[in-house]
Amino acid sequence: SVHPMREEGVKEILKKADADWGVVEKLISESKLIEIEYQGKKYYMRKI
Repeated sequence: SVHPMREEGVKEILKKADADWGVVEKLISESKLIEIEYQGKKYYMRKI
């Protein structure tokens, strides 16, 4: 199953991978990742 990740979690993974937020933006633009807002927080998940 695919679970959304909080924005903070995504940023931590990017930091460990020595990558920047551009990776997330690229995946969103390619429709491979979606951004969801829930209770004022942003979440990201793979598009299924």
